[in-house]
Amino acid sequence: MRFEYLVVKESIDETGLNALGAEGWELVAVTSPAHFVIHHFFKRPA
Repeated sequence: MRFEYLVVKESIDETGLNALGAEGWELVAVTSPAHFVIHHFFKRPA
């Protein structure tokens, strides 16, 4: 199975997460590489 990936480098609220979920994106990881910086990693079938 192939996937496409999305990285969001800004804060996302519940509404934004729900919108991405409705588009088929699954949240797979959240990292904080620096203070006050959050990266959200999503995937979905290609």
